[in-house]
Amino acid sequence: MTGFKINQRGIDEMMRQIQKGVERSARRHPIQIPIGTDPVTGSTQGDIEHDPYLPKALLWLHERAVEQRGHFQDMAMFTEREHLSQEEARDLALRLEQHGFVQISRSLGGDDTVVHLTDEGRVEVRRLKQLGCDRVRRADYATNALLRWLHDQDASIEPGKFADAPTAYFAGTPLTAGEISSAVAELVSYDLAESPARRNDYDPYLLQITDGGNACIRSGRAVRNYMDAQNTAGTTNNYHGSTVVHGDVSGGVVLTGDHNTVNAGNGIDAQALAGLVQGLRDVAPQLGLDPVDAEDFEAEVVALERDGGDPERGGRVWRRIMRLAGPALTTAVASGVGQQLVELGASLYN
Repeated sequence: MTGFKINQRGIDEMMRQIQKGVERSARRHPIQIPIGTDPVTGSTQGDIEHDPYLPKALLWLHERAVEQRGHFQDMAMFTEREHLSQEEARDLALRLEQHGFVQISRSLGGDDTVVHLTDEGRVEVRRLKQLGCDRVRRADYATNALLRWLHDQDASIEPGKFADAPTAYFAGTPLTAGEISSAVAELVSYDLAESPARRNDYDPYLLQITDGGNACIRSGRAVRNYMDAQNTAGTTNNYHGSTVVHGDVSGGVVLTGDHNTVNAGNGIDAQALAGLVQGLRDVAPQLGLDPVDAEDFEAEVVALERDGGDPERGGRVWRRIMRLAGPALTTAVASGVGQQLVELGASLYN
């Protein structure tokens, strides 16, 4: 694993593409709501954070309510900013009212886009702001939303263009360039997305969904739930007084008898794990990580060497490594070493 060269130009190009996409989206859809950290006592409606427009509309209404207390607001102003139609303004108002977040001012003239924020709506705003600070939830959402977006494309595409998609928002706030690039790295590490062969270092970094990614979408599961299901080896049938196991249980433990639990899991190839750990150590100086991330990367490699023999613990460590250094590893195309390491890790822990 020595003597290779990381394609820093490729890394920089991908990051520039994503950053440009985020900045372009911010100009088109300005968000001026500060992300708060107030604890939320609870919301009986909730679960709108994945919707591309409802959370943004609610945050917009709250901002307007602060500026103009006691005034009703016309949702048509919000949909005009988002380049949506008048009919979609009515639909947003109705959906928010069904959640109990707004009250529609229904006039004799049929003006059903003018709304007033309710107390329930204010509580939901606080919940959305709290979710906007949850890095784990944001990372999960970014990975799932990016995969679905890739599924909807007709061909390979620059991942930075995802920032322009309505779904590049979580809880009403835009995903950052770092969150999108980490999602790219995670999907590539899971073999759910791939970058086609590039002609030269100056070509844009492109991404496309794989057969595995399409299968994940068709399953209806979130990415990590889908990958966890793929890690399960063998089929276990439990009967009173006995246990019958069908399938490969290499690396697992089978106990028979009354009330016993069977764990049938895949073992980790020790030689492959050692090669992965050494490869990561060899590549570390050339990844271009800042001092803090470099220290974290080294600590995670130590953790992988220590815990990597266990599929569950090793898988968690590997996912942390991919979030930390995935973009650099997945664009190390000059020698292919970075991609080889990503594929090796994926084969061990996916």
